[in-house]
Formats: sequence, structure tokens, C-alpha cells
Amino acid sequence: MTDAALVVAFANAQADRRPTHAPAAVPHDALAGAASASELLKPFLDDPVDAQELAAVRAVQRAVVTIVDALIDGSQPPLEALNALAAREPAIYALERQPDGKLRTTPRPKRPSAAATLLIAVIRELSELEPSRLRRCARPECRLVLYDVTRSATQRWHAERPCGLRERQRRHRAKHAA
Repeated sequence: MTDAALVVAFANAQADRRPTHAPAAVPHDALAGAASASELLKPFLDDPVDAQELAAVRAVQRAVVTIVDALIDGSQPPLEALNALAAREPAIYALERQPDGKLRTTPRPKRPSAAATLLIAVIRELSELEPSRLRRCARPECRLVLYDVTRSATQRWHAERPCGLRERQRRHRAKHAA
């Protein structure tokens, strides 16, 4: 089983954040520039993202977000955009839907760019993840995506801090207020 780290990173790359003690969510864009994109994608790439490749990386991110949203909603994921991006790259895997609903990769080897490397990793992760473990944070104010890697499949929050802590505080205060 995969931990879907790249899929989750792309799904949350442009999601608004609500920092600790902030009264409202603030806009967040980890793909705003080559430096911030390189920082986000450092665990998945050997080289930093080039400014010329940023548009391609953003296109991959948009395709991943639409697939993740569909998987979380339980609908058929739109694979066309991701496969179209993959077809333009020199070395890629294509993602195919199987009759049982699972996703499978088909290799198409050539020389990959940074965007192609990310496409390969995203396609592999999407084909290996369990869609029922991909979900949104249970805290109502948070819309970040998480991939539940717990044995019991009971992970509720994208992170313990701030979401897990805030939800327990809310329950505690509600219990003692009554």
C-alpha cells in the first residue's frame, strides 16, 4: 500500500490554511513560484523545479485535484486530463481504469523531465492507493486532504496539530458548558 504522499501534497498545494489562533483561513499556494514548488516537491524530485516547468507542474496538480475530489466523492475519476499531460511528456506511464474500478499503470518509457517524473510518481500512487482511505479532514473548518494509513482506517484529521487538538478542545468545552 502507498502512503500517497505526492497525491496528498498536490491535493493540498493550493488549499487555504487556517493557522493556529487565526480567526479565518488564509490563501495558500505552494506552487506560486519555482522556489516554493521546489520546496514542496523536494522529497519527490532530484532537482529543483525550473521556472519554465512550473506551468506543467501546476497542470499536473490541477489534474490530481480533480481525480482526488472525484475519489473522495465516490464518483468516477476523470483520468483524461492526467493522461493527456502524460501523453505530451517524453517518458510516462498511462493510468487506466480496470473493470473492478481500480486504477492500473501502463509504462511508456522515454526520457522524463521534472514534470514527467512527477507524473510517473502521481500515476503510480493513484494506481496503488485505496480510494476509501483518501478523505478530507473531519474538522469542519479544514478542507485539507489526508490519506489514512492507520491499520483500523480511522484517521480523522490531516494532522494532530491543529485539527485533532482543536476538535478535542471543542468537545471538552461543549461538554463542560452544558
